[in-house]
Amino acid sequence: MPTAAPRSPYRPRRLRLRDGREVTLRAIAESDAPAIARAFEQLSPDSRYQRFMQHKKQLNPEALERGVRRRPGEDFAFVAAVPRAEGATGAEAVERAEGAEEATRQGGEEIVGAAQYVPSGDGDPRVCEFAITLAEGWRGCGLATQLMRSLLRRARYDGYALMEGLVLAANEPMLVLARRLGFSVEAVPPDGTVLRVLRRLQPAPLPQQPDDSP
Repeated sequence: MPTAAPRSPYRPRRLRLRDGREVTLRAIAESDAPAIARAFEQLSPDSRYQRFMQHKKQLNPEALERGVRRRPGEDFAFVAAVPRAEGATGAEAVERAEGAEEATRQGGEEIVGAAQYVPSGDGDPRVCEFAITLAEGWRGCGLATQLMRSLLRRARYDGYALMEGLVLAANEPMLVLARRLGFSVEAVPPDGTVLRVLRRLQPAPLPQQPDDSP
């Protein structure tokens, strides 16, 4: 297990994206499981394949349960949430918008993005592996960048020295983002259809942003 600083809670933050939409970035909670399951159901087959590298029809309930349970100092997951009314259109949007404030107070949110890191599968306590997922319609607005920056900072805070992940070679948007954030890219044998992206977390910190807590 990495040597981590004294644990502090992640303070939820309201973010305005490039297209003007706002999301709440916060730590995942066990109560998010139903919203995450709904978000998965709304992903296109191509999005599911890019995320899981297989044609996945449904989330395994046990995997979902593990995903929303945090192990302090070892793994962490962020979600980007919006009131459910923001996902509606037309008359439904009007009706739901009127009750959006109350729905939010009661946990009526949709998860539109998630990012997490877990200890490396090879057993090296200094290395963590990341994964990121965005809902349809939430790409190209800066949300992925916000999620990844927060993930990198938190992993460094937890004492990790290296973050890595697997990306399909055809997933150009993710590769562009990874390179922009300082990841190196290498092919995974035997055929190079899967790439490994890596970024050292120490001693090269990311530029701090205003009000950016670990």
